[in-house]
Amino acid sequence: MKVMYRFIPLLSIVGLLLTSANTAFGQSVPFDLGATLARVGAQLQHRYQRAQRIVSTEMVWVRSFNRSMQPNGSPRRLEFDRRVEWEATGEYGIPTVTVFRELKSVNGREPRQRDLDACLTPRSETEDPLSMLLPVRQMEFMFSLTKLDWVDGRQVARLDYVPLQEELAEVTWDEDCVSISLPGRSRGEVWIDVESGDVLRLNERLMAPFDFREPEGRSRGRRGRITLEGVDVSIRYRRVTFEDPSETLMLPHSIERSWRLRGGGFVPRYYRSQQFSEHRRFVTGGRLVETLSGNSEPRAR
Repeated sequence: MKVMYRFIPLLSIVGLLLTSANTAFGQSVPFDLGATLARVGAQLQHRYQRAQRIVSTEMVWVRSFNRSMQPNGSPRRLEFDRRVEWEATGEYGIPTVTVFRELKSVNGREPRQRDLDACLTPRSETEDPLSMLLPVRQMEFMFSLTKLDWVDGRQVARLDYVPLQEELAEVTWDEDCVSISLPGRSRGEVWIDVESGDVLRLNERLMAPFDFREPEGRSRGRRGRITLEGVDVSIRYRRVTFEDPSETLMLPHSIERSWRLRGGGFVPRYYRSQQFSEHRRFVTGGRLVETLSGNSEPRAR
């Protein structure tokens, strides 16, 4: 099953929130939501400009389980080369950040066309999820502070976000695979390093179950009614350092997605795990620079 989400340009105003938190030394530190979001937007613009020169290896595992959480067959393992392209001025002046993938192998063998069309195979072109935090896109959401933490000596803000408008759903079938676009129906939480504006983690979930029907001629039971009961996404980022010249960027480290369905003859639970490694940076003259190091995800106290 293919499930797709997209963000629709909206118009609103993100306000300011002032609060405070206790530091490790018992001092009170003011927190400004508007300033933090501005710092995040500026940091992302810089990162996208620099990340266009980076190609990463993306390993993907696709699994499904029955309601007793017993595996439904063997997992699929896919390997991609992944890169990002940034267009500062897209349609209606809204920047676009596109992730491009090239499938290199499936379960250790050469890929075939049917592998590209298989359900839950990541699309060859997708929007980068963090593009929602670019300055002009932040107005599409309502942000609020849920918690301030100290992680490895740095202040980390957990911001809840909710879309300000729900758009029409789109359901597209391709044989036994279904793609579902549910703009404005998921809410999430983003973890931000307050000082640097770096995004450390993004979690998102479907706010309410979504009902849809199978196409005519494919219906089996309950008149073809299917319910997407839930979708959960968790993305983690980490600092990756390159040398010659020295540069450190926040890059995706892992993505975990799960889908829960009822009806339509679907296996009830699907999982897709993605891991990123072997970051290669291209510099002037076509020279390739390998990763120097990548720090592990910080741990909360």
